[in-house]
Amino acid sequence: MKVEKVGHTTFPFGSTASDTPLVYFLKRAQILVAETWAAFFPAPSPDKIPHPIFPGGGIHQLTMFADYRVPQVLHHLKILTYPPSLLTLLESGHYFEHGSKEEVSIRAASIVAVERVRDEILALRHQDKETADSTSIGEEYGVNVPVSSALIDFYLWDAAKEIEAGGGAVVPEHRTRSIWY
Repeated sequence: MKVEKVGHTTFPFGSTASDTPLVYFLKRAQILVAETWAAFFPAPSPDKIPHPIFPGGGIHQLTMFADYRVPQVLHHLKILTYPPSLLTLLESGHYFEHGSKEEVSIRAASIVAVERVRDEILALRHQDKETADSTSIGEEYGVNVPVSSALIDFYLWDAAKEIEAGGGAVVPEHRTRSIWY
């Protein structure tokens, strides 16, 4: 797929601290694919026109985007918990080195947490007798989109902004100076 090739050649990969195994977060490449998918998302149609670039659904294979905002809302929703020592650092505005154990742990834990949220959504859908065979969303709009961690990321990102705008208390985001965000 051309979009995948552009993502891999355009966006260099982030790395981790030297004393940990190398971990790649493909946030920018994933956002390119997800935003391209979203830009061409077909309008509701009785003809169920497939997506022009991703006719098979497209983004259901992506994880969430391993950023700084989603961990905030995951923590706020008690899906992700931080040890007291990490909370103290976050609340003090501490800067984490790019690739540090803390930064990598927060990003990796967020990916795992969103995958588990996705798994729970799928499990709940399978329990519902009306959608027992469905792992997709959007049928009521004439499209068939598999439940996707990328779509959950979109939702959580917007939820974090709404919580902050409404004066809700969220733990500060992890601060890392890097080109990878």
